[in-house]
Amino acid sequence: MEVSGCSKKMIATQEEMVEAKVPISYRDQCAHLLIPLNKCRQSELYLPWKCGDERHVYEKCEYELVMERMLQMQKIRASSSDNLPVNNTKQQGAGPTIGLPANA
Repeated sequence: MEVSGCSKKMIATQEEMVEAKVPISYRDQCAHLLIPLNKCRQSELYLPWKCGDERHVYEKCEYELVMERMLQMQKIRASSSDNLPVNNTKQQGAGPTIGLPANA
């Protein structure tokens, strides 16, 4: 499974994620780190001070994915704002315009 526009590759296969019962919403490029984290959590009875190293690695991966998506969105916004025409024909003295209702 390849995600377009993402620098990270999918490491965990669909079969591994199904076998590990990873929820669909968590099946991203960091799922290969979530599988051992969840195994550690289950074996340690979800104690919050356990599995810290696994959790840190997983959360760092998720953070990097979010930062990458934000950077892509900034590039998209910058390119779309460059293509918008500039409208400098403001009317002076005109008050705010009131739009028509949606069903008019």
